[in-house]
Amino acid sequence: MKIWMDVMRDLEHVMDDYQRCFDTWQAGGVDGIVLGPMTFNAAKLLPTLKRPKDAPPQVETYDPNPKIYERLGVPVPDVPAPMPQRRALLEKMLHNAKDRGMTLMIFQPMAGMAPMGEAHTLVDERVRANTIARMVDTFEHYPMVDGGVMDCPEWSYEIASGHVVQPLFDDLPAEVAPLCARLGYDYDALVAAKDRLYKRLHCLDVRRVRLHGSGGLFDTFSLLGSDPDLMAWFQFRVDSVTDYFRHVRQGVASNLGHPIQLGVGPRTAAFSLLSGYDFVELAGFMDVLLPKHYFWNRGFDGLVGTVRLYVKTLCEWNPSLTDKDALAVVQNLFGIALPGVACRADLERAFTPEFCQRIVAQEAARALAVVDDPNRIVPWVDAGRFPHDGDPVSADDLRQLLEASEQAGLKRFLYHHHGNMTAGEWSVMSEMCGQRWEPEPDGYRPPDRFEL
Repeated sequence: MKIWMDVMRDLEHVMDDYQRCFDTWQAGGVDGIVLGPMTFNAAKLLPTLKRPKDAPPQVETYDPNPKIYERLGVPVPDVPAPMPQRRALLEKMLHNAKDRGMTLMIFQPMAGMAPMGEAHTLVDERVRANTIARMVDTFEHYPMVDGGVMDCPEWSYEIASGHVVQPLFDDLPAEVAPLCARLGYDYDALVAAKDRLYKRLHCLDVRRVRLHGSGGLFDTFSLLGSDPDLMAWFQFRVDSVTDYFRHVRQGVASNLGHPIQLGVGPRTAAFSLLSGYDFVELAGFMDVLLPKHYFWNRGFDGLVGTVRLYVKTLCEWNPSLTDKDALAVVQNLFGIALPGVACRADLERAFTPEFCQRIVAQEAARALAVVDDPNRIVPWVDAGRFPHDGDPVSADDLRQLLEASEQAGLKRFLYHHHGNMTAGEWSVMSEMCGQRWEPEPDGYRPPDRFEL
């Protein structure tokens, strides 16, 4: 198995020591880098740069090409502060990575586009054109990169307020109506179905939960009220996201003078359809899928944490339900049956060898099933002291996760992200994917910081 290393939010910590970083990473099995958004950390700029009090904490790494934006009819972004030394060092680092044979991908290559007010990303065609323009500008400025990774948009996947994710019942605003019409959906019917589901989940019949909780499609349909418009709402979520990414892909290809790889980062397979990501559809026109193989409790984006929030919320909305009942509903909705988990307390010890062999391997196998080449699946993996604000994931947990993924057929993963990586995770990854790293007095050390 090989590693792509994620470098984000602070390019400088690698730029200023890239030779030693790259030497160590390659020895440990890193054959690709995903970096970005393409901004410099303003706090680390040269002291001669005078920043006004309201200056942004991040500064874009290149000047926009006005012709690209004018051609697509969107506003040109502001020209960032000139930083020739920083820019030269960044490009030197990128060329060095390419000379080593590394794959180079830019995370969120649309970052830095001119703001367009409150326009909805999935609906407004000018926002889409703006996204395409910025991506083309980024790829033209950095011709040595192989492609880019898009991490949004998506529909919400939580049923109640979590850490950073709004409830899914709040994500069908009125401005979506034209998009519904264009895709062949009745907006008012979708809103009504959404509201019926919200009410339904507040008055679940415990008898029906225990009857249908471990069933399949027909049981789920009955449990949710046998509501055909509800299924239409779920399908609209998929169609709208697929439509967005297909048009962005086509727009970038039409306006860029050379081929480029593009990837998207959905949630893991169990939650992907709810958030609008259909792996099969996306694999048809995207080069790489990067599902988030995040499995921690609490925080956000972790599989166990999402299960916990669903169970907690369903029990609060329906006092007659037990944790076991709520877990049955979750299993019914997502096909997830966590081994050894019968109540919320069990979620504190859910990450076991059996969990890895069943849940982690299942999620990896589901993603791999949609592609002809396993190298087109590069899941995000996070661990350490504070992954996405979640409970710690130890180095041994990481080892078990990667072993189960490799046994399922995974060939490569993306570690998120270098700034937070501890010595424990790097020791495990380098041993599994290359030459085991051993610290030396003046050698490379993982940053081990606390950044989301």
